[in-house]
Amino acid sequence: MRRFPLRTLLLMTLALVAFIRLYYVTHRGERRTERPTPAPASAPASDPSCRTLERALEGAIRAPGNPAAFARARQQLDACPRPPVRACELGPALDARSQLEAGAPPLRELLETLCQRCQAGANPCASHVTRSVMGLLAGRPTDSTHLRWYLEHAGPGTPDACGEVARALLAPAALPQDSLTDAQKETLGQLAPVCAKAGQLPVNVLHAAVVRGAVPSLTQLVQEKPAGESAVLKPDRTVGAQGGETAFDGQESTGVALATAPRGERWEKDGALSAVFEPPVRQLSGLRVRASGPGTLRAAVRTQAGLGKHDPDTKTNFVDPVACRFRGTGQWETCALPVPLLDVEAISVFPDKDKLTLNEVETRGTR
Repeated sequence: MRRFPLRTLLLMTLALVAFIRLYYVTHRGERRTERPTPAPASAPASDPSCRTLERALEGAIRAPGNPAAFARARQQLDACPRPPVRACELGPALDARSQLEAGAPPLRELLETLCQRCQAGANPCASHVTRSVMGLLAGRPTDSTHLRWYLEHAGPGTPDACGEVARALLAPAALPQDSLTDAQKETLGQLAPVCAKAGQLPVNVLHAAVVRGAVPSLTQLVQEKPAGESAVLKPDRTVGAQGGETAFDGQESTGVALATAPRGERWEKDGALSAVFEPPVRQLSGLRVRASGPGTLRAAVRTQAGLGKHDPDTKTNFVDPVACRFRGTGQWETCALPVPLLDVEAISVFPDKDKLTLNEVETRGTR
């Protein structure tokens, strides 16, 4: 058997390794040629039109009356389904050079398309709505009719914009105290229909606001649905005055004396007496009261985090519109609800005067 010197064996080994490596690289390249790897569809920077869109929009902004600059920006925007963030950030500049008061200038057409394509978080129309609503709370005026245009064209940013409308305007409209200014109510009346059409308004808060009645136009947004069979609902427990359960036992001859003082830490939610439903009632459709002395009933409606008031004990949020005002004649008084209340976790009693004798509260609905 022939023996090769060690140096020769080493050279042969290196040559074999080099040949194998060359073969692998060559054939891997052929396979890649045969089966190219597609670029991610969600990467707009891979599209030449998306890469140059920012520059094209800047050209149109610098020369708003130049048809060629507008045509170039229009063409590249049409070819870019998901504009990059830097292009979306040019929305305010487009807006500043194409005011709605001027009708429909060409740059507003670019802004409209940009808003309909920019993603949430970078959407110029949604950001405009959010800033304007927050400014309205701070006392800065806004044109609610114009603001509606931005919300109607917010595209993927609509959920964020409507979330701010619900938090800052709709939820306060469902609280017992009238805390909204006339300008805020007008803005809510303009924006709520857009959010409702997009399915971006919390229905239980909308119903609570309609019952509160501070913005009458909201009633038109409630979609009537069959109420189903209702029954008298018994609370799971009562909070407040001792013996308060007798006011919800179905016996007119029993009752409890309530007073406006002393007031505890939970007065704003529980009042003098609160009937608690666990879990919350799915739908409350009617209320009747028999009492001696005037007062009000508030319905605590469970809401999602960030909407309305916060209950630190249960770590939940709620709105509590006045659901009934009664005179306390000693006879049954029926409180008609314009729409059913949804997700009701409690009915709380608030006397109008120093003393109130509450004989019975009857709640009807479905659990």
